[in-house]
Amino acid sequence: MSLELRALAIFAVTYVLISGRRFPWLPLNRPAGALLGALLMVLARVMTPEEAYRAVNFDTIVLLLGTMILSEYLKESGFYGMVVGRLRSARLGARAMLVALVLVSGLLSAFLVNDTVCLMLTPLVVRLVAEAGFAPVPFLMALATSSNIGSALTLTGNPQNMIVGNLSQMPYVRFLAVSVLPVAASLAANGALLCAFYRDDLTAAPHATPAVEAPAVDRSLLWKSVLCLFLAVGAFAAAPWTGLGLAWSALAAAVLLLVIARRDPYRVFAGVDWTLLLFFAGLFVVVGGLERSGCLREVETRAALPLLRSQGGTGEMLHLTWLTVLGSQLFSNVPFVLAAGHWIPDLQSPDLGWVVLAYASTVAGNLTILGSVANIIVLEQSRDAARIGFFEYFKFGALTTLASLALGIGLLALEHHLGWI
Repeated sequence: MSLELRALAIFAVTYVLISGRRFPWLPLNRPAGALLGALLMVLARVMTPEEAYRAVNFDTIVLLLGTMILSEYLKESGFYGMVVGRLRSARLGARAMLVALVLVSGLLSAFLVNDTVCLMLTPLVVRLVAEAGFAPVPFLMALATSSNIGSALTLTGNPQNMIVGNLSQMPYVRFLAVSVLPVAASLAANGALLCAFYRDDLTAAPHATPAVEAPAVDRSLLWKSVLCLFLAVGAFAAAPWTGLGLAWSALAAAVLLLVIARRDPYRVFAGVDWTLLLFFAGLFVVVGGLERSGCLREVETRAALPLLRSQGGTGEMLHLTWLTVLGSQLFSNVPFVLAAGHWIPDLQSPDLGWVVLAYASTVAGNLTILGSVANIIVLEQSRDAARIGFFEYFKFGALTTLASLALGIGLLALEHHLGWI
């Protein structure tokens, strides 16, 4: 079997394993499936062990680790409970509460990674709507979809954006500046669509809200955690001058917090999602094997670049958008971004290509339940409070995804026309 066929076969096996399908004869989850694919790339001699090590993008791994540590300390301080507690104490109506949740989840996801925000907020939101007597489905949909949209704002909002940041070396502030309008417009549209789509659920009269204890907050740890988060964001902005990059800026802020928190770090380290880091490491090797075999170059030269360049300018951007949406659904957004990252430097407008790739792969996660890990987290953690099936999710997911793409890509095209990108 040729090198290319071996690489493609291993990638196909890996994709099946990481797509969420479970087989009784091979009970592996996503991280284990990615590690199996990485091992097979070496055993099949698609790449050497040394090449496999070099294929891992440690900047992305370190960036994820740093943001996870920061978020875990915020959890320990009671930050997430405090945010939801403030929403509870405001005693808002159903529509106002829904809009507030859209804004809160979107903003937090921009700086704390959408998957982590959904993991922390879902049980709190379930409790919040139960106490208020609101129907849970609109609020769970708001949390999942808004977290995905909001995470598109920064290079640290989600894993695929982190990969784009490390591959493109685009400055953090510049990416944020060109993403503000598309993300703000999409969040506003998502809130309006949620209120319209679930209007019958939101008009039901709530039950009387029972008196509940205020969430426990460790104010000393909270202020230290928030300070280090702001320092991390400041370091991201200053990365072009400090030379640390996004990864080591995040790690520096995390280690500073480990030092000044005066807490046993073992509890924080236990909360870090190490399986996600293993998943990314394995995935980097699998995609590196595809690159090593020449498969990615063949796809790039024979299909991707001729298609993207067929109309140039706006046409190039539109083709990249639909390719990204399709690829993110077929292969999941992170593997697709890893592969598509090889095409972007050869486009007519590489900076625009990077922003479109990040934005489209992120909001495409709202299309289906399986489009984003954040969606799965929300629905799995809330399964006892509400059952949201595939097609029930899809009816709203398709609506908000189309609206986000139309608004966001349209505004990015306008920014490109004005010379901002």
